[in-house]
Amino acid sequence: MIIKSRKVGNSITVTIPKKLNVPENTEFEPSVDSDGNIFLKRVPELTEERVKDIHQFMDQFKPLMEKLKDK
Repeated sequence: MIIKSRKVGNSITVTIPKKLNVPENTEFEPSVDSDGNIFLKRVPELTEERVKDIHQFMDQFKPLMEKLKDK
């Protein structure tokens, strides 16, 4: 299968064919190697538990982060 890039506004897009079964709104992290090959790494979805852990961490270290932001 060969796909082609196209210009959309100020961006270049590549369409992912439906038969690859990629759900809509899936997030990817793009990268390009030294040969110009493009790779898309799927970004894992955050679980509610993980989001809770992140908020707990932020609350715990908020005073320190406030001090560091002005440095």
